[in-house]
Amino acid sequence: MSAGETELRRGIAVLDQYRAQIETLAQQQEIIRISLEEHMRARETLVRYREAGKAAEVLVPIGANSFLVAQSRDVDKAFVSIGSDLLVFDDMERQVERLDARIKSITEAANAIGQRLGDLQRRAEAHGAAVQDLYDRLQGPGAPGERS
Repeated sequence: MSAGETELRRGIAVLDQYRAQIETLAQQQEIIRISLEEHMRARETLVRYREAGKAAEVLVPIGANSFLVAQSRDVDKAFVSIGSDLLVFDDMERQVERLDARIKSITEAANAIGQRLGDLQRRAEAHGAAVQDLYDRLQGPGAPGERS
């Protein structure tokens, strides 16, 4: 095996590592996107529930696009998770603020992953072009194993 072929194999291995990292970041980005949507939906629901007022008829989602009809009772307070299966019952305004803080944090994480993903994609493209150039040079006229 020539030095050029060894370099080509090494370049392909690095390119595979870039692809694996890009795939992992893309999966993380999707998880964060889902979390962000969930938090924004929860925030919107709290705000609209409070706006609906006491004794309003509301639809309660139970999953699988199924709902129950219920009547609002306490529109000034809500339960919100604070982590590790702990809930806190607090004023609606404070709960919305909690969700806003999480939404901000999740958005910052999404932006950071997006920047990292973009950087990795640019580096992978540049590396891929270099590997392709090396391959082309190895396949060019006068390459080992080539007939004249």
